[in-house]
Amino acid sequence: MNSLNYSSYFTYKDKVSRSISWGHWFALLNIFLSLLIGCAYLYNTPSPSTALGTAYLIISWLGHFSFLVFVIYILIFFPMAFLCRSTKVYRIISIILTTALMTLLLVDVKLYQSIKMHLNISVIGLFFEQEGFSTGLNYNFLFIATPMLALIECYFSTLAWKNHYLHRFQKMTVLVTIAFTLAFLSTHIMHIWANAYKYVPITQQKSIFPAYYPMTANTFLKEHGLLTSYDTNSSNNQVERNNIQISSQKLHYPLNTIRVTPNEEPLNVILILINGISYEHMTNEYMPNLFKYASSHDSYIKNYLGNIEGMATIFEMIYGIPAHYMNTVQSEKYPPIIISEMLQQDYKISSFITGKTPNNAKQLANISSIRLKNVNSYANDTTTVFKAVEWITGTEWPTRPQFTTISLNSPKTLALDKNATILFTPQIDAPVVESNSITEENVTKLKNRYLNSVYNTDHQLGLLLEALNENKILKKSVLIITSSSGFDLSNYMINSKNEYRRNDHHVPLVIAWPDAVIPARISAISSAQDIAPTIAREVLHIQNNEDDYTTGTNLRELQNRAWVISGSKDQLNIISADQTTIFDKHGTATTYNDNQKETIPPNMSTLIKAMKLMNRFSN
Repeated sequence: MNSLNYSSYFTYKDKVSRSISWGHWFALLNIFLSLLIGCAYLYNTPSPSTALGTAYLIISWLGHFSFLVFVIYILIFFPMAFLCRSTKVYRIISIILTTALMTLLLVDVKLYQSIKMHLNISVIGLFFEQEGFSTGLNYNFLFIATPMLALIECYFSTLAWKNHYLHRFQKMTVLVTIAFTLAFLSTHIMHIWANAYKYVPITQQKSIFPAYYPMTANTFLKEHGLLTSYDTNSSNNQVERNNIQISSQKLHYPLNTIRVTPNEEPLNVILILINGISYEHMTNEYMPNLFKYASSHDSYIKNYLGNIEGMATIFEMIYGIPAHYMNTVQSEKYPPIIISEMLQQDYKISSFITGKTPNNAKQLANISSIRLKNVNSYANDTTTVFKAVEWITGTEWPTRPQFTTISLNSPKTLALDKNATILFTPQIDAPVVESNSITEENVTKLKNRYLNSVYNTDHQLGLLLEALNENKILKKSVLIITSSSGFDLSNYMINSKNEYRRNDHHVPLVIAWPDAVIPARISAISSAQDIAPTIAREVLHIQNNEDDYTTGTNLRELQNRAWVISGSKDQLNIISADQTTIFDKHGTATTYNDNQKETIPPNMSTLIKAMKLMNRFSN
């Protein structure tokens, strides 16, 4: 007897109805699968700081993924039911498309897990354009995950086909649908309220899930013509945002217990910071003493700062990690590894800085974890050097190992003593050069004032070096000369744009070792974050792998590397030998070389690796 072709008895209307009915069940099952995959976003997101923030996170998870699957069903699968003449073909195409979409969701999870970034048109374009899919992430798991997803979708298809005729689950599906709808609506209502009242534990969650664009009070009011402008950059909002960021970010520093083999004869460390200079000014004309000293000791000719703020750079020097962590470290009072170990090894820690204001000493003490009473501040570089020499050549110095920081600020503040040597004229003769006070026609005078400040600070450096040599201090000391802030005169110009200039952040780094034989001129790129691991390994003899406590590297073992990173809460800097790429808080990438800047698409592989390095100590 010939088999009957039952499909021929169904009209086109019946087939569409069956496909749509099956599609509803298939979509519902995929909502649960997407929620399961979406748990990965919850796991890789810092816990909100309040109970309301946690509740919003869970509600938005339920509402967002259910709505996302529903929208995809309405836009793709629902219209396709009218185009496919065969329900079997419709189911097969649906399985293939759903498997592909769930695979993309897994890729997005991996991307978010590594760099807190979601797939979009630009990112997908970079996957195809750069380095043949070499993004620095391992997607081999997709060879197992994709077939598993296909099997799950086949099972869902069968399950939906069996149940679309049954009505025993109808009440349950209605309740589930209502729950998802309420979750979606509640998410947007809560976000409107949070945005209106600047409730940061909720508003900061808008980038957790893929394709997530919650309605805000701004957009809601603007769409109804009730609001024309909205200031989201108020200082109050900024303070609140910083506080929430501090309390919600978890830090794991160091990654492992520190292991040390102390030296029987510990070396002293003298760190000299000449703030406000750049590498181009380390010449025989402007800084003869530093130029001569650099030629006979290890000089790092491609040393770049990532931050224009001096305190952020000092943080990177002492901790060996990006200033991105500075607020968290200060809030949770994590001590620097090298300072903690120095105290364990009975080091005397002291600082001599130019800047006779309480804030200068207090900021340095907070950042470096040095006791405030050991931070000595003076009105000018001459006095600072005199007092430092008095301390170093005194009777107490040889009794204990020493870590002494000497910070000279005249090039940064354009300060000149009454007895200063004036080589470069004409210059601005005012006792104090105020910010935003210099016009364009006085630029030459301003530069000459700066060069005179540099020259006279170099003279003080020469006196300091002479005292160290005469008293044979350097036979048992490591001397590091560098800068915590580069050359920048834009602050003194009227209506000037405070733009990043790569050359201004290229600063000297000179290190004198007591056991050095041949001076080296190192061309590998270095940064402020390399100083802490250098002291840790070479002076304190910390045995851990550097990855346990720093993003820098030991300068005595420095090898060529493609780039270094730096960053703050607002930006990420990727610094290579010939260019610097800065990602701002809006995700815009701007690349600077020594002569110009341009906005270009970021290198995806470099960005992912840099973000993984940046977040090494974040849980």
